[in-house]
Amino acid sequence: MKIIELDQNGIGARQGLTLGADLLKINGHPLNDIIDYDFYVADEDLEIVFRKDDQEIIRKFSKHPDADLGVGFKPMRIRACANDCIFCFADQNPAGVRESLNFRDGDYRFSFLHGHFVTMTNMGQAQLNRVVEQRLSPLYISVHVTDPVVRQKLMLFGKDDRVLEKLTFLAKNNIELHTQIVLCPGYNDGEILFKTIDDLYQFQPQLKTVSIVPVGLTKWRQNLPQLNSVTSEYAKTMIPLVEKWDHQYRRPDGQRFVYLSDEWFILADAPIPESEYYDDYLMVENGVGQCRAFADNFQEQIPDFPSRLKKPTRLTFATGKLPYHFLTQTMGPALDGVENLSWELVPIANERLGADLVTVTGLVCGSDIVTQLVAHGVGDAVYLSHRMFNEDGLTLDDMTRDDIEQKLGIPVRIHSEDMAEVLAEWV
Repeated sequence: MKIIELDQNGIGARQGLTLGADLLKINGHPLNDIIDYDFYVADEDLEIVFRKDDQEIIRKFSKHPDADLGVGFKPMRIRACANDCIFCFADQNPAGVRESLNFRDGDYRFSFLHGHFVTMTNMGQAQLNRVVEQRLSPLYISVHVTDPVVRQKLMLFGKDDRVLEKLTFLAKNNIELHTQIVLCPGYNDGEILFKTIDDLYQFQPQLKTVSIVPVGLTKWRQNLPQLNSVTSEYAKTMIPLVEKWDHQYRRPDGQRFVYLSDEWFILADAPIPESEYYDDYLMVENGVGQCRAFADNFQEQIPDFPSRLKKPTRLTFATGKLPYHFLTQTMGPALDGVENLSWELVPIANERLGADLVTVTGLVCGSDIVTQLVAHGVGDAVYLSHRMFNEDGLTLDDMTRDDIEQKLGIPVRIHSEDMAEVLAEWV
């Protein structure tokens, strides 16, 4: 592992590590990535092997178990997924998007580090052993279906990838697991879905959750297998199953095992469940409970809202089409009561990916925000959800907040769903 950052006053520097040196082993264990380093550097007594100036050097020393060597390394290379799932979003992008959007992430290490869902198809026994040895827990697994015939048809791997055997090994070794099913009507629904849930239930309490999300399709599915999107009528058939699963599948701690993502309830024009349905909100970043969490947090913030703004102010909030009506009903009564505040929530149609197909806020493109807000008209400032931007501050089409602000010609803010903080700026 090549050292690209070095604390000149750190332990590593005192032992002879330098920028550009390669750290090879700790206590006899070869280092492949930052996870190996973090795991083995925690020992108090260390023997490190590193290469500098074409020479291998060995150093032995002791340190506090919480101390590291004061070094930084090149970012890990992500392992690609071994599947070619017929619904994979990476195959449904228009030309010209950044390369990372076309990359199929199948790296279990990033599942542990960042909560990415992976299929485990490319994990052999050596990788499974490493997960157990280094306690890479929790892991987030895209199961989709357990029936091996349907699994091959859906994921196009070509052979049985032994997903149940892998889950058995991890569960027996007390690795916490969270699973996802991307539901494709006509493929992994009906009795196949019930079997998948039943198969997964045998692994609890280590396997804590199954979240079911509707398949996401764009208008760019050229030369790909025919898939049907989840319609309002189809979503309505799923809602009654919630109560059935709640009774049939429970974890030993009394919490639910199976959860539907928010999209199902919105598409079915059904009420968003109360907070009790989501238990500990373990899968909120997978779209399970985001709406309820927003609504509850919004209600808690209302006492902190100002009664009036210092001058007449018009604020524009942009959102995806899917949560528009829910957000309007949630925000309206309280915001309408703030004197000098004129506000509007604008649903942005995702023309880039398919206006009637892709409606979630997190996939709204910057170009659509600009085009549609210019045509619609804006007020004194525009507020965009943090969900529209990735960790690098980029929208799906690589626009920054500054880019959008420059094109709109008014202040643009990224909000983290704290409305009291938004309004405080105008008091």
